[in-house]
Amino acid sequence: FMFRRYDEVKQLAVAYDAIDSLPFNTILISHSMHVFYGGLINFWIARKTMDVIWFDRGEKAIEKMRSYADCSSWNFQNKLLLLQAEQCFYLEDIESAKRCYDAAILSAKEHKFVHEEALACELAGHFMLESGEGRAALPYFLLAQKKYHEWGACAKEESLEKYMKEQFGTETTTETNISPGIPAEPDLRKRRAS
Repeated sequence: FMFRRYDEVKQLAVAYDAIDSLPFNTILISHSMHVFYGGLINFWIARKTMDVIWFDRGEKAIEKMRSYADCSSWNFQNKLLLLQAEQCFYLEDIESAKRCYDAAILSAKEHKFVHEEALACELAGHFMLESGEGRAALPYFLLAQKKYHEWGACAKEESLEKYMKEQFGTETTTETNISPGIPAEPDLRKRRAS
């Protein structure tokens, strides 16, 4: 999923269903991460295939993540918000998706989940790009790249840099080359308040 390998991810998502149905999965600490990434994957596949089965699976992940967030908002609020952003993306609710992406980024930042802040920024960038707002996407991708670097995910940082060069050209892949009308980091607090 992190490297956007759609076909491989789809096969793994189907295989995970067999594990998810086993009774012991709810006691595994890693289950919450499977729910989180599984939900993101399900919404991504739903957008690619327009198959409502994948959307339904994503909604089930939101329900589970909501119950986790009710128990520990510190650990799960940003994950729930990101899943909701992806849900809104699928539903083409552009304004709600923007608010949820920005809220997910802020929550991850406030709770010190730098890797999930990076992921939320990257997914917000993909959302903006696919929604026809390419210039607004660049600051999200740049912030994602910065956060992947902070996290030490060099391969992911390099992969995102290559992707940005393909999408925006070589002159726009560093913060110093952002045109004057685009902030170095998205103004998330401003949008969150609206």
